[in-house]
Amino acid sequence: MAIRVGDRATSKFVVDDATMRWFREVSGDASRIHCDAAYAKSLGYDDVIVYGGIVLMHLSNLLGTRIPGMNGTSIAWSINYHRPLYVGEASEILLEVVYVSPATRIVEGRFRIMAGEKSVATGTTQSIVPAGEIEV
Repeated sequence: MAIRVGDRATSKFVVDDATMRWFREVSGDASRIHCDAAYAKSLGYDDVIVYGGIVLMHLSNLLGTRIPGMNGTSIAWSINYHRPLYVGEASEILLEVVYVSPATRIVEGRFRIMAGEKSVATGTTQSIVPAGEIEV
């Protein structure tokens, strides 16, 4: 199936305590904002904040399985965090293809991550795909 401007994909996810512990263990990131609820609350947050790296893992899954899919290679991502994501919040990534170039085989996407009505993050992606996978 060829990729074209306007193609969309979504992915829902919830981050649990076990995932937070796993990420802390594999990344070595023990930042208090992600591990210490009392500290996070002292800064005005409701609880610890989900690691941005976990959010990016879910974006990677969407890019690697849906658009551009398993034949694409990410070459650039940009993300802007707007509001914190908390453990247990139901979240959804919405990705839309905004530009394709048959000449360079580049696919550009725009995404947003929502937790209910709350905008958690927005950003852009660029991937390169094999010849023949882009529709003009």
